[in-house]
Amino acid sequence: MRVLVAGAGMVGRRLIARLSADRHDVVALDVDRDTCEMVASKLGVVTVCGNATDVTTLDQAEATGCDVAVALMRSAADNLAFALLVRGAGVPRVIARMPNPEYRTAYEHAGVTSLIDTTGLFLEHLLLEVERPDIQRVTEFASGSGVAVNVRIPKGSRVIGKTISEVYVDRSRRHSVLIAAVERSLDGALVIPVGPERLREDDVLLLVGKAAEIEEAVDYFGIRQGWLARRWSVGRRAAEEPDESTQVALDRALEGPEPSSPED
Repeated sequence: MRVLVAGAGMVGRRLIARLSADRHDVVALDVDRDTCEMVASKLGVVTVCGNATDVTTLDQAEATGCDVAVALMRSAADNLAFALLVRGAGVPRVIARMPNPEYRTAYEHAGVTSLIDTTGLFLEHLLLEVERPDIQRVTEFASGSGVAVNVRIPKGSRVIGKTISEVYVDRSRRHSVLIAAVERSLDGALVIPVGPERLREDDVLLLVGKAAEIEEAVDYFGIRQGWLARRWSVGRRAAEEPDESTQVALDRALEGPEPSSPED
């Protein structure tokens, strides 16, 4: 797969290195010549030094032949312009880092096919680590409405000794979260659970389901902090949490305008 990465900052360099290691054909774009030379020499990929929002630079990078374009520049305006140009050049997939959610609609109108809300993902992960250390978030899907988490069955849990089938038919179970896998505490063996499989203390469960139900599922298995944790599911925010417009206004006041260069 041919991948064009605009912005060879820290995130861009790590992505380029991983893609190159996976034997993808990578082209890196950055405005800083020293960065381009370093990426070329250390990572062994094709680099083009220039403005990623310039048509001539994109022609040099042969953007028309790319399967995926990734926008990782610091400036939202640059990322938007880059997305418009590469989509116009026929690149079928455009992925962009979105540090400011205020630009979501603009990114979508620019033809970005995948948006990575870096600030939001980091914040949710950080909150989960602070408030619910008993939950290890594995991944999310369906635009964040579905999640997979790891939890360990504690001593005294209601499910110890029960079979998977008994758990699923338990009337006190008010959620549809699935047990996708079980890691045995004694030997670390991975078990793909079926109906007769019995759960044990200290088993680590991989739970998969709707984000809105995960915390309820965790509480069902007896994993509780003893205080009300923040519900990080889609569409359910604590009343005291500032709404998006308030947060955007605060960001503007504290951070000022976005820098337009260098690319990061």
